[in-house]
Amino acid sequence: MTLLLAAPAAGAPPRDRVIGEVAPASARLSAATPSARYPIGDGSGATIAVAVTPECRAACSAADPQGIASFVGTLAHGPEVELLTVRLDTRGQLETDCGYGAAACYFAAENRIVLGGDGAPAADGASSEYVLAHEYGHHVANHRQSVAPFPAAIDWGTPRWSSHEGICAARRRGAVFPGDEGARYYRNPGEAFAEAFARLRFPDSGVPWSWEPGLRPDPAALLAIREDTSSPWEGRTRIRLAGPARPAGRRGLVRSLRTPLDGRLSLRPAARILRSLRVSIWSTTGHVLWASRRPLRADRQLNFTVCGQSRLRLLLEPRHGARAPVPLLLQRP
Repeated sequence: MTLLLAAPAAGAPPRDRVIGEVAPASARLSAATPSARYPIGDGSGATIAVAVTPECRAACSAADPQGIASFVGTLAHGPEVELLTVRLDTRGQLETDCGYGAAACYFAAENRIVLGGDGAPAADGASSEYVLAHEYGHHVANHRQSVAPFPAAIDWGTPRWSSHEGICAARRRGAVFPGDEGARYYRNPGEAFAEAFARLRFPDSGVPWSWEPGLRPDPAALLAIREDTSSPWEGRTRIRLAGPARPAGRRGLVRSLRTPLDGRLSLRPAARILRSLRVSIWSTTGHVLWASRRPLRADRQLNFTVCGQSRLRLLLEPRHGARAPVPLLLQRP
């Protein structure tokens, strides 16, 4: 798990924006700009929609719809690719759509990337293709499940990546701000995920890393992004814990549990129990992380948020001294 270090220097303008609600001017421009579908050339037969505004078609020097589609085909992608529309704007239209200084933006509700059609690099030197790769990272996250109780993946990052990077623990200590597209843009893990996604395609780009230094992707982070893209997390795993449990002296019984992803862990007895049982969750170093306030019952589910722990210990304490193992039904990310 990556440790977060000092925050980046303030003052750098955001390179792009994720936009939820479409402004009226942008909506009118989209309605007035027809799109056509182009093959992405990855052998699957998939296509994306590309639109070029009339003004950009007349004035932009790099408005090449097929080139855009072919480049998208070189990015890591899943079936979400066919939902994508890319619109090419003039520089002035881009400012209206995406905000002052932005090189691109992603309209989440419309699955739409808006990009300059002149091919100009961003202020930090990122090429137009690099910026498009970053925006496609937002598109991937927009179509991936987030693990409860965390925010949407477009704000938090995809499950394997965010768990590897310790986003939950970073949020708890105030180091990151999911979904902040304003003053804390460079401390928004959703933006860091998209930038790390661009590094999959451009590992040696030379573009400076302006996000949280501790989120600069290492090989394990890039592998997590690739897996989240090609094999999306589909929901929690159900586990039945039965059989022997290690005695914990007079206190009760201990079960060990691997927790590969952050998120909500739920547990309840797998069968009706006749005695009162309390459960506590411990770290592998012996710290109590959580303890149930009420006895465990078959009709009562207990929840705990895994936040940075790769393995946990469950301490089961029968109140009347019984030592027989209690079968547990768990759901883990």
